[in-house]
Parts: sequence; C-alpha cells; structure tokens
Amino acid sequence: MSNAPGSPPHEGAPPAAGASPLPPELQTANATKDDRSMAMIAHLLGLVGFIGPLILFLVKKDTASKFLLFHMKQSLFYQVGLILLLIAMGVVAGVGSLVTMGIMGCVLMPILMLAWIGAIIYLIYGAVQVNGGKDFEYYYIGPWVRKSL
Repeated sequence: MSNAPGSPPHEGAPPAAGASPLPPELQTANATKDDRSMAMIAHLLGLVGFIGPLILFLVKKDTASKFLLFHMKQSLFYQVGLILLLIAMGVVAGVGSLVTMGIMGCVLMPILMLAWIGAIIYLIYGAVQVNGGKDFEYYYIGPWVRKSL
C-alpha cells in the first residue's frame, strides 16, 4: 500500500527522506544561533566527564529553551551512562584478568580504551552536528530524553 503523492504518511511510517524525527521545538533549524552554540558547548563539556554537563544544566535549566534542555540532558545522561558502562567493562576486565592470569585483561583493556576513544569521538561529532545546523540525537539516550521533556 503506497500513499498518493501529497497525502500524509501512514501512522508509524518512517519519516520522509530529509525529514527530521524530532518535533519542531527540538529541531536545530528552529533554534537560535545562541542555542546551537550552547548545545555544542553542552556536548563538548562531556570531554571533562559528567561534571561539565551537570553544571551547565544546573545553571541554565530555568532559562533554557526546550531545544537547549534537550541537548544538555542528552549530554549529561550520555556521560553518566558512559561512566557506568566503562566501570562495568573495567570490572569484567579486572575479574577476568584474575581468573585467566592476565590473558583476559590483555584482550579487554585495549577494547576498553577503544570504547572510550569512540565515545569521545561520538560526542565531538554531536557537537559539530548541532553547531552546523543539523539535528543530532544520541542513540538510545536521545529518544529517552525526548520523552522526559
């Protein structure tokens, strides 16, 4: 079943090519330059851990637009989730090293470092996307944050 040209898409259908899955108030195209810059800063503050995004959120939460709140919360939740994931991976690597006399640690520690580097690259990518006027949402975290607004 296809839609006639110009008719609205079926409920649950994926957005059209080029259409944003975000509601209008969260789309970068509808944000001011200042909001985009602050959203970029919110993402980049993740380079210092969760403290940077937390401080920015606490300072700006009462005066921020919905767009900026979305990006501040995304950055904060991404950092907290990342910390928990890296701690869990570190514990598995440590315990596995004790059990396998270091072999598992030799395998898992490089993977842990690559995961950390990948997470940093991903948050920088998000900052560049938002500042460049493109919509950005972290996988898994973005839809969850969107529901909390």
